[in-house]
Amino acid sequence: MDRSEHVRWFAREILPHEADVRRWLARRVRGLPNCHLDEIVQEAYARLWAAGPERLVNPRAYFFVTARHVVGEMLRRLRVVSIETIADIDALNVANEDVSIERRVSGREEIERVQHMLAKLPPKCREAFELRKFAELSQKEIAARMHLSESTVEKHLVKALRLLMNEMKAADAAVAQPKVKAHEYRHRQR
Repeated sequence: MDRSEHVRWFAREILPHEADVRRWLARRVRGLPNCHLDEIVQEAYARLWAAGPERLVNPRAYFFVTARHVVGEMLRRLRVVSIETIADIDALNVANEDVSIERRVSGREEIERVQHMLAKLPPKCREAFELRKFAELSQKEIAARMHLSESTVEKHLVKALRLLMNEMKAADAAVAQPKVKAHEYRHRQR
């Protein structure tokens, strides 16, 4: 992808979500000055730019996750952190730097699995689900943003959850299936 295509992708897929990320951070991390919000967003932009469109199945979700990690790194570097901010770090679920490589790889694989599942959802269901789970908007806020009734948003959310659960069950069954067959084969050989 050439630079101009990369710029268009970034403007289309990343930049529109800045306000949501800023609101989410402001609600989640008390005592975070606006100057820190600017630093967090800029660092997240740099990481998203470097990751590029080829690696990001769901740029919006990746933006939120990246911002969350930047907050954790920034707060670990600060010498004085308020008690409220420490509680907010826990609420953000920011992982320790001491996480093993196996756990990081497993986490990345799980994120990719979820991103692939989300990509399979119908567009309206996916958008409503992402706004609810990643941007933490209420059904009313989602309805206003998507220009839908609240009951339609609720139906999209229920459908998205049902489809995701079915997809997870199918994936888990597919993983468990070879184990059962191998066990049955060994049992028959005795």
